Amino acid sequence: MPKREDEFKKYATGPKGIPLCPFCGHREVYPIKEKRMIFFTRVVAWSCANERCRMYRKPFPSPSYGPGRG
Repeated sequence: MPKREDEFKKYATGPKGIPLCPFCGHREVYPIKEKRMIFFTRVVAWSCANERCRMYRKPFPSPSYGPGRG
C-alpha cells in the first residue's frame, strides 16, 4: 500500500478529538436530548456550557471535533 493510503486508514479509524462547541470552541458541551431506539439511545441535541456563547443552554445538532486524531 502506498504511504498516503496508510495515513488515510490511520485517521479514518482512529479516535475522534475533543468535542467542541461549533460556535465558540468551548470544550464543555453536553448532550441535552436523546432519542431511544430499540436497542440503543442516540444523542439528538447538544448544548454549550459557556455562558458567553450564543448557544448556551440552546440545542445544536452535533459538536465539532477539533484536532486530535492520530
